[in-house]
Amino acid sequence: MGEPEFSQRVEKEKHNMNLKDALVALPTERLNSIAYFYGIALPDSPEPAANYESELSALVSAHLLIPANTLVAMNGLNEEEILALRMITLAGGGSGVIVEQCHQKLNQLSRKWRRNGFKVIEGLITRGIVFTRREGYRQIYFVPTDLRKVLTEFFLTDIFQTSSIDPGRFSPRYRHDFAAPLRHMCLLLSYIRKEEVRVTQAGTMFKKSQDELAVIIEEDDLSLDESFFPVRYPPRLAFLLYFAKSNSLCDERNNTLRLGSEADKWLDTPYSRWRRDLYEYWTQTFMSQDSDLQTLFWIIASSPANTVISISGLLAEMDALSTSHSSHGLNLRVEKNLVDILEYLGVLEVCHSRNDIMVRVTEIGRALFGSAPWPEEKFDTDIYVQSNFEALVPCTIEPKILWSIDGFAEIIKVDQMIVYKLSRNSVYRAMLHGYTPQTIEQFLEEHSKSPLPQNVSYSIAQWGTSYGRIEFEDVILLKCDSKDLADELMLSPKIKPYLKKKVGPRYLVVDRESYESLVTALSEEGYMPKVKPSAPRVATEHAGRI
Repeated sequence: MGEPEFSQRVEKEKHNMNLKDALVALPTERLNSIAYFYGIALPDSPEPAANYESELSALVSAHLLIPANTLVAMNGLNEEEILALRMITLAGGGSGVIVEQCHQKLNQLSRKWRRNGFKVIEGLITRGIVFTRREGYRQIYFVPTDLRKVLTEFFLTDIFQTSSIDPGRFSPRYRHDFAAPLRHMCLLLSYIRKEEVRVTQAGTMFKKSQDELAVIIEEDDLSLDESFFPVRYPPRLAFLLYFAKSNSLCDERNNTLRLGSEADKWLDTPYSRWRRDLYEYWTQTFMSQDSDLQTLFWIIASSPANTVISISGLLAEMDALSTSHSSHGLNLRVEKNLVDILEYLGVLEVCHSRNDIMVRVTEIGRALFGSAPWPEEKFDTDIYVQSNFEALVPCTIEPKILWSIDGFAEIIKVDQMIVYKLSRNSVYRAMLHGYTPQTIEQFLEEHSKSPLPQNVSYSIAQWGTSYGRIEFEDVILLKCDSKDLADELMLSPKIKPYLKKKVGPRYLVVDRESYESLVTALSEEGYMPKVKPSAPRVATEHAGRI
């Protein structure tokens, strides 16, 4: 196991430490003090020490993990201690709070800037509720995993009571387009497959391609300043493109975007994998370095089924949960980096009302959170081929079917019904990528809701007959100074194998791959061809005649 992988495993184990393990790690004197505080009788013999500490830790843990006992322990806390425990339990989704940030926040909340925040935490530590661990050079306050589940139930119940609204008043602002991110990802990769997408030296796509893709992926008409990516693409295009690059679905070669090494393999995976990969990329990009967003998102993800949550209500709660020294810009980050993207990914339904944003987690969202089974997604499988060579494709078409259609037809209009057009050029381009008239016609017959129009079938076959009638060959033309010399070379048993054919009295066609071998054979037979204009002449009988 490599060092980074080992370190990640150790950190994960620390984050998942249960209460008993956290208690065992304490000095025996402190463990005894915690047991005494809760009126727990000490084991009879302190020998051997390891067994004693393990037995006592198990007794304290069993006592504290009973919700009624936890509530009694909390009832003895003052207001500042409750705020501190709430913050350490919920902040960052329960991952813990850096000691210095915790002290600063407590001082800020109590408006006692000169007070040592540690004094507030000390009461929680002496009760065996909060512990410390080291991550790198920092100390972290944390609540053990099993105890955190009990405390979370108390704290989140209060938050949901104050920040949730009646589901009957909730009306999502958009028709739920569950296929959108999968459709757009498919169309982006297909565009890169078909078009020569040129990029600048800085790696930025040229404006023409950006504009065409913005239409295809139904980019909202938003200012580029609202994009949080380093290159100023429109937000949706930036998200999908950087996702594709990070997963080797596309890459840059010779200043051109091409399909990457993992594209074909990824397109063959289940659609649940597509969604999970997009979701995990979002968490890595927007959540990993933003503890406040982690906290707010975790609260939303923990909400009971069908709960509608007020974002302004959660932001009010964040005043006491934010571990950042300044929450400047949090409102904008929540709207753009959390609400808008998760709505697009199908994780949230969103409603705007009275200067507030309300959200509700979808079935897809709960499946991605791991709190519910994966819902059945019913994609359309039928298309409608018209006699005018248009194909009407529902926006909820199965993405892998869309990938095939987009390979041999051109998008004319993007709406709830996507309009494609079949043409000689679109079929020709498809054949360059491995399609044949037979596979195109077979696909249309299989997926068309009605019989394929006869004129469409005939035209596809006719367009296909033109393919390959003209073919380019990469060859070299060998010129002789006379017809007789050309005939002589064609008759030579050592020269003839390198010649394709004779064109004109004095010209012979040579495979480019055979060039070096032909030059050697000519030299060995006494012919001295002009390899380069600057090459020195050799005084022989045949010099310069070829």
